[in-house]
Amino acid sequence: MENLENNESRNANFKDKVVILLAGGRIVQRHENAEEIDLTDEEILSTLPEELQSHAVVHKWSLQPTSNYTLRMCGEIMSMVSSFIHDYGARGVVVTCGIQALAELAYFADLVWELNPPLIFTGSIFNADSTNSETSLRLSQSVRAALSGACQGKGALICIQDGIYAPADVLRISNFNRAGLLAFPESPLGVFSQPSGDYIALRLPRHRNVRKIVSPLARNIPILSASLGDGDLILRALLGKSEQKFEELDGLVVSGLGDGDVPSVWVPSLRKLVRAEIPIVLTSRYPDGFVQAMEDFEGSASQLLEMGLINAGMLSPYQARIRLAVGLASGLQGDELADYMHRK
Repeated sequence: MENLENNESRNANFKDKVVILLAGGRIVQRHENAEEIDLTDEEILSTLPEELQSHAVVHKWSLQPTSNYTLRMCGEIMSMVSSFIHDYGARGVVVTCGIQALAELAYFADLVWELNPPLIFTGSIFNADSTNSETSLRLSQSVRAALSGACQGKGALICIQDGIYAPADVLRISNFNRAGLLAFPESPLGVFSQPSGDYIALRLPRHRNVRKIVSPLARNIPILSASLGDGDLILRALLGKSEQKFEELDGLVVSGLGDGDVPSVWVPSLRKLVRAEIPIVLTSRYPDGFVQAMEDFEGSASQLLEMGLINAGMLSPYQARIRLAVGLASGLQGDELADYMHRK
């Protein structure tokens, strides 16, 4: 990974520029001899309209699959982005990354980004040299939005499908369709006019509760998803043969059926984890679902919440995992943590 201190000559050029931070993704790669090759800085800048090229500068971070990312690596990205602003006077930052985890990375960033300059994430399912390439369009729109002033103080944002979206409103629904990212159920925060491509703000994002990280981000917060006829093999494996195993578990996200219900055989194991003071967050596995305490039976959401599980409200399981990690790393516990988890 490139160190900012080892690149002072180029960092001097960051002042009043939009930094395009390359954290991976096909959007900044091309095919060559059956391999994916990273675009050079010059090739990336050349995809921008001429009037934008002098307002942007490229910085390479760690061009690797997002499947290799950890939350601690996400924290490193945020530290680097903050340095661009604080230490080098950048006007804003555009981050490219793999599309399959773009929404999660941007959501993490939105939970901790407290600075005013724009932070915009973008990506594409196509390589830069593909017939269907969106590299020029997405990078140009992202830079325009960062320069517009309308994205100041709005938190982390996502530039996708000719609009700017709040990460909490973006849902991944496909891995092959260019419309594979869907803002649901909210409309975009802004769109780009044609043919000029100028950014037009439409609405404000919801209130954000930004947290300051004060301890290392958790590594072990698994997501346990319920399905029809499911047993408790995975839960028993998490518990191990002794309660010392709990020390390896930072938290747990339970993705329940419908309203948040789980198989009744899960209840004894979940109760043990609650007694061991492991934070367990309850979510609905439905993309447009939320936890509802409707009926009272063994394994019902009502029983689980009464037992001490934390209600994640309308958070998706993936958002809940990230939010729990941030909440714990910011020092939240008990009722404060529960209140933080219940807000999208």
